[in-house]
Amino acid sequence: MWIELEKYRQKYLSLNLKESINYEKFSMISIVYNSTKIEGCSLTENDTRILLENNITAKGKPLTDHLMVKDHFEAFLFIKNQAANKRKISIDFLKEIAAKTMKNTGGIVKTISGDFDTSKGDLRLAQVYVDKKYFPDLKEVPVLLQTLCEKINEKIDNVKSVEVVKLAADLHYNLVNIHPWGDGNGRISRLMMNYIQLYHNEPLIKIFTEDRAEYISALNRTEEENNLEVFRKFIVSQQMKFYKAEIEKFKGKDKNFTLLF
Repeated sequence: MWIELEKYRQKYLSLNLKESINYEKFSMISIVYNSTKIEGCSLTENDTRILLENNITAKGKPLTDHLMVKDHFEAFLFIKNQAANKRKISIDFLKEIAAKTMKNTGGIVKTISGDFDTSKGDLRLAQVYVDKKYFPDLKEVPVLLQTLCEKINEKIDNVKSVEVVKLAADLHYNLVNIHPWGDGNGRISRLMMNYIQLYHNEPLIKIFTEDRAEYISALNRTEEENNLEVFRKFIVSQQMKFYKAEIEKFKGKDKNFTLLF
C-alpha cells in the first residue's frame, strides 16, 4: 500500500502540476466542494467555483450553504499561510481555524454548563452524541486537545514522503473523535489533515464526496478495532484516487486539438 502510494506520488510530482497557472487554487476549490458536500451542502462543484471565483450565488440554494463554502475557503487560505510560516499546532491555533470555518454559520449555544459561541471557535460545553456513539466528556476536551497538539508537534518536523500522509491521517482521526466544537468538526479535521500536507509542501488530500459512506465506515472501524491503520488505509486510497485522476487529466493534454467553427 505505502510502496504503491509512493510510486504514484513520485509520478504525480514529476508532472510539476503546481507550476500550472491556478492549479493549486482549483485544487483547493475542489477540496472545499467535497468537504462541504460531505456535510450536506447543496452547491455543486461548479456552483462552488463560481461563488469563490466570481462571488456569484447559485440560484435558489440556501444562503447558509454559500456562507459555509466561503468560510471554508477562507479558513483554507489561512492555514496555507500559517503552514508557510511553519506554525506549530496549539489549542489557540485550532480555535482560530474553527472560528474562520464557522464565522458566518456558527453562533451562540446555550447549555446547562454555560454558553459557547461556535462562530468564535469556542470549545463545546455540552455532551455530543452522533449516530451510535458519544464523544469524550466536555471536561476532557482541553486535556485531550493539548496532548494531541504535543504529540503532533513532536513528529511534525521528523516525517517525510508517505510518513507525512500517515501523520495527516492520524491528526484527522484523533481530532474528529475528540470532537472539540459544537459544529464544524469534520470540516476542521479535514483542514488540519491538509495543514500537515501544506506544512511539508506535499500534495493536498481530497476526500471524495461519493466515498462519504466508506469514509464514515473507516472512522468507525478504526475505533472499533483500535487500529489506526484502518483509517490510514482509507486516506491512502483517497490519495491514490486523486493521483490517478490527475495523471489521467494530464495525459489528456496530448490529445490532438481540432479547431471547431
